[in-house]
This record gives sequence, structure tokens and C-alpha cells, in this order.
Amino acid sequence: MDLDALLRLLQSPEFTISAAAGLAGILFGWIAGRSGARGGTQRIVAKAPTEIEMEMRDFRRTIQILQSENGNLSTFLMTMPDLARELNSDRERRSIPEILIAFIESLFKAEQIHIFLARDETQELRLVDGRGIPPDIARDAITPGVGRVGWVAKHQVTMDDGDFRTKSATVRGLMENAPDPRIRSELCAPMVDPANRTLGVISLGGLLKRPKNEKNMLKMVADFGSIAIQNRRLLAQVKDYANRDGLTGLTNKRFFAEQAAVALHQAEKMHTPLSVFIFDIDHFKTYNDTNGHLAGDECLRITGRLLRENTRDRDLAARWGGEEFALLLPGSDKATAMAVAEKIRRRIESEPYPEQSSQPNGCLTISGGVATYPEDAQSMNDLMRCADEALYKGKKEGRNRVNAYRSTYLTGEQAGGGGGMDGTPDGMGS
Repeated sequence: MDLDALLRLLQSPEFTISAAAGLAGILFGWIAGRSGARGGTQRIVAKAPTEIEMEMRDFRRTIQILQSENGNLSTFLMTMPDLARELNSDRERRSIPEILIAFIESLFKAEQIHIFLARDETQELRLVDGRGIPPDIARDAITPGVGRVGWVAKHQVTMDDGDFRTKSATVRGLMENAPDPRIRSELCAPMVDPANRTLGVISLGGLLKRPKNEKNMLKMVADFGSIAIQNRRLLAQVKDYANRDGLTGLTNKRFFAEQAAVALHQAEKMHTPLSVFIFDIDHFKTYNDTNGHLAGDECLRITGRLLRENTRDRDLAARWGGEEFALLLPGSDKATAMAVAEKIRRRIESEPYPEQSSQPNGCLTISGGVATYPEDAQSMNDLMRCADEALYKGKKEGRNRVNAYRSTYLTGEQAGGGGGMDGTPDGMGS
């Protein structure tokens, strides 16, 4: 009988005490025969059936433990591809921490699960998601090296409760200095990127299920999490590059149009105003031809910087094309939009652009137009057209001005309506 057949026999329900006794007799006879063949004089002492039964129970228990550990490991290895696929699929609906927590719950049965992510600038850790966490838990930043989570983050090692307790009293003092004592960390694994920077830490407490290879398992989950975080950041960078104008750093026309459509839908839904400001650089061809294309590029870069510095976080600035720029102003009525536009015009006029004295106005200036939803137009295309009409009316009136669009059926004039050289549009400017 080979070993596999023996194991199957031991696990079968038909395996009774009498069968065990018979098998023991066979085994003892086999051992005695082997001993006799070697000329040995050892004597095999027969055991009582109760002793055999106890030994066989221990043997079965050992087999069950091995089978359980093997089953846990097999389940873990079989589900890891699912985790990898979910982490690297479309993550619009579920965040990376949420996916990691769901997987860890099925694997470890922990009362507490914490996901900490590190800030790029300071590497401080913040609790971003978890399970079994009191609602009033402190979410203060954790300094690398302080507390168990901070220690794991700084030294980038996976540690369990036993590892923590083997450290010196001084180190244990640092590791036990947790921001909130209700955060239990019995098993921690770092998430590290290819540049050896800590991206975060996974921490478990109150473990109800402890697989034999728990440290290796959690470290593998953490590694998958770090890859997903790194991929998300790289994807965000690629998207950002694709959505930005390489010269000015502003968003490009395509991305601006996409976001403008979203903003208009939101304005319709919330019944709020939405304004756009379009402007271009006066006599830019003259500046470019006189000073060269490199100087022209620098002029555009400076204008992009000034536009970024003089807008709110919720506004969206774009290079609309050539020397033309656009600004989306969600929630701004016409008066507010005109104030913003006039501020930008004056700021550009006061900027000491290189070689600007060669310009017809003696300095570099802009002309622009403002249009507002819903009073001027109901669609984004019409809104941009209205702002463009106001811009060109300003061009005809002498440049270096910002005009508010005015509907011809309200004023009986050409579209545009606007201010003079001082940029004040019909009393609407600042």
C-alpha cells in the first residue's frame, strides 16, 4: 500500500477502531519483518486499542490542520488574480482601499482593518478607509517611525504582534505611541513603490482567523495595492498631459469643451449662472514678427501663468488656440464674470513683457468678451459664439478692453456692447 492510499484510508468514514487495530497489526508486522531482515533484536510491544485510537485521532487532527492550511493557501492563490483584475480595472465606482478591504475581510476575518496612505510631500500617513473603526476615531497624520503603523512605514517591513513585542523597550515605546489607542495593529504590511517610497500601510487588528502564512499573504496584498496606486498615479499623469497645452500649462481646447458641457449641465440642473470669458492678445502677429517666435512663445507662457494666478480653483482656464484663451466661470453671473475679466485684463496690461514697447499700444494688451448662461444663450456653442462676438466688437472699438455680450433683440445694436479703453463695460466693471 503506497502513502496516498494510506492517507485516503485514514480520511474515509469507514475507518473504524477495529480497522485501525488491524492496520496497526499490519504496520507492526511490517516493521518487525524489516527489523528481522536487518538481523535486529528489537521487540515490538503491542499497544492497547485505546492508545492506537488516541494516536490515530492525533494523526487525523494533524491531517485536518494540514488540509485547512493547504485550503487557505489554495484559496488565496486562486483569488489573487481576481484581486489584481479588480484593482486594475475601471476604478470609477470603487476606490483601491475599498477593494483591498473587501478582499482582506474574506481572508483574515479581522475586527479592524485600516488603510493608511502617505502624502507625497511629507510622507505622513493618514487613515483613508477601514472597517470596525469608531466613528470618532482620530485621523491625525502619523509621522513615519511613530507608532506601529509609522514604524512599518519607515522601515518597510511586514510585522505581526510577535515581531513588535521582540523589539527593545525603547523601540516598543515608539511603536506603542499610536495616535488613538483604539486603533489595534496586530499585523501590518507596507505598500512600497518601485522607487522605494512608502505609499501606505495596511493594518489589521482583532484577527479572528490567522492563516499560517499570514505575513506573506498580507504582504502580497499590499504589493498588489501599491502597484494599483502607482498605476493610478501614472494614468492620472498621462491624462493630465493629454488634457494640457504643452506651452502654457493650461488645459487644451478639447478638454475645456468637455468640461464646459459638464458645467452647463450642472448649471441647468441647479439653476445657477455660468459665464465664459474669451480673450486674445492684441497685435500678437506684430509682436511675434518683431521679436521672433521664441519671444512669442514666452509671451504665451507668461499670459498662461497670469491667467492661472488670477482665477479661482473652481474656474477652468484654457488655451483656446493660437494667441486666444478661454476661461470658464461656473456659478458666476455677468457682473461677477466681468469683474474677473477686467482684473485679468489689467493684470496683463501691467505685466512687463519682454520687448513689449514695440507694440502699437506701447505695451502688451488683450481684448475679450464675456457671455453668460442663461441670459445670453442656452447651449455651450452659442455661449462661446456670443463671447466671441463681444471680443471682436472690442477689437473694432480700439482693443485693450473687455466687452459683455448684449443681445441685438434687447438693444437693437450689433452683438457686443462694451467698454472703452479703460475696460469698464457699461458700468459693470470694477
